[in-house]
Amino acid sequence: MQLLDRFRGCLLGGAAGDALGMPTEGYTAQEIRSRFGPIREMMAAPEGHFHSGLKAGQFTDDTEETLLLAESLTESCGFSAERFAERLASWGSNWTLDERQNRGVGFVTRSAVESLIAGTGWQQSGLSISTCGSAMRAAPIGLLYHFDLTMARSYADLQSLPTHISLAARAASVAVAVGVALALHGFSKEAVVQGAASWSSRLDGDFGDKLLYACSLRDLPAGEALELIRTSPLAIETVPAAFYCYQNFDAEEGLITAAGGGGDTDSIASIAGSLFGASQGVSWIPRRWLEPLEGKDRIEDAARGLWQLSASFCR
Repeated sequence: MQLLDRFRGCLLGGAAGDALGMPTEGYTAQEIRSRFGPIREMMAAPEGHFHSGLKAGQFTDDTEETLLLAESLTESCGFSAERFAERLASWGSNWTLDERQNRGVGFVTRSAVESLIAGTGWQQSGLSISTCGSAMRAAPIGLLYHFDLTMARSYADLQSLPTHISLAARAASVAVAVGVALALHGFSKEAVVQGAASWSSRLDGDFGDKLLYACSLRDLPAGEALELIRTSPLAIETVPAAFYCYQNFDAEEGLITAAGGGGDTDSIASIAGSLFGASQGVSWIPRRWLEPLEGKDRIEDAARGLWQLSASFCR
């Protein structure tokens, strides 16, 4: 049951990080400090923000896509690119008809999903723009295929292609999935980072180097380190920033740092939360974050489904 707790922790931690970073997404670190102070509590999106209307504890497209991937894995008894693409198209049909259901879907994912809706095959729908949209959702791959890093690497790469085909985006997806798998097995933070960098470097050496560089900045204050790493939606910035927060802080402070670091705060905090949850389970997530978190039953069901399917693979 310890493994189930880590599956739950990974998905709940990712959603909690997403919701914590949601209201600060797009602001600089300085703007966050002056406007909000340290981001220790769930907050609603401020008026005029592109997430305006989302309440405290609500998450963004990061968690929605993560759950779509997790649910498609259990429905297909493993990864099916066709089934995942169908899921993406069905989800996209909702927000293309009603923009109020669009929770910050990025340009790359939006364009790819619109192509899928129009009938383009998943092999041709992805864009060669290196944002982090496929990495932010990759944690379920690491959970399901934790017993075989070769499979985790292959399917993390494959799940990227319907939306993101650039090498950096694909490498970032591999880094997240492999990182989650290694954290699930209880490896040290340093080993998680080294493994994620090694496997992702097979697709993009520059990405792997950036990941190692980001995690070498442990002696700097967090603000200076994140300024050097940078925190834009580019995969080569967002994902190393998340691993930096994971490696250099305890879980709660890591997500607070991610949510206050500026830029793509929801994705950075979500990926960091997935890593912390995979390594520590649910117990570290503060009650004040869990209580307002939306969709907990759906998240719990997705985690249990992945755990049961993974256990059947191991048998």
